[in-house]
Amino acid sequence: MHRNKKKFRFLFTKKMCYYLLMRLKVSVLLIFFFFVAIPLSAAGIGTAGHFEAGRDAAGGFTADFEADGFPFIFEGQLLFSEGRVKSLCGEIFFIAGNINLYKALNFFYGPELGGGWDFLNEKVIISNAIFAGLNGFFLPQTEFFIQAGWCPQILLAKDAFDLNPFNFPLRAGLRFWTK
Repeated sequence: MHRNKKKFRFLFTKKMCYYLLMRLKVSVLLIFFFFVAIPLSAAGIGTAGHFEAGRDAAGGFTADFEADGFPFIFEGQLLFSEGRVKSLCGEIFFIAGNINLYKALNFFYGPELGGGWDFLNEKVIISNAIFAGLNGFFLPQTEFFIQAGWCPQILLAKDAFDLNPFNFPLRAGLRFWTK
């Protein structure tokens, strides 16, 4: 009987309770986002080609999600270099401005914050970018976009710290809207 009490106390440490509470908060936010916020507006799911010029040039694909009336775009990137997977990243882009230029053609700009893993160099990637680009609807419910920016990166390894200030991504792709 005494053994079971020790196991029970071990399972519910302060760290474990904090961890479970944080997971619960994230789960509630995700449930709210997917079942309440998104059905109230149109949503766009897109894919894009992605190229990064600079010290560590790479190319790959970006998948994104955007909801109408919500100023954020959530992105996932898979980049390749030298014929191998270079990195996998997740990012959130804030649309600071979206200016109509002509009919269905818009100019947009804003900051982006991201993180991921560099498989080739075994480093954590932390990035902060500034993007500008053009978007427009050339078919009903189909949006074309192209964007370019400056994306300095911090690269962290077990025993190393590296800064990559010369990273210039370029993305072009399509986003398909539900409404």
